[in-house]
Amino acid sequence: MPAEMPQNLVKMANQISVNLSANGSDDVVAEHVATHLQKFWSPPMKQMIIAQLSERKTDLLPVTIVAIEKLFQMQNAKRD
Repeated sequence: MPAEMPQNLVKMANQISVNLSANGSDDVVAEHVATHLQKFWSPPMKQMIIAQLSERKTDLLPVTIVAIEKLFQMQNAKRD
């Protein structure tokens, strides 16, 4: 995996959050972003972006962090 791949995913996830920011409150936007990531990102991409939650230093926007936490919950719900 190229070293810049996680950073590119962070940038993409943040762009999705910014683009959807007109859809309402941060919680609503986070839900829309999580749904988008769930539908359109490949499993490896989802795993890499979820792994960013454990990074000490990340460029994720606060709303994007909430979205990725929701994505993580969606992923776990699918396994149950």
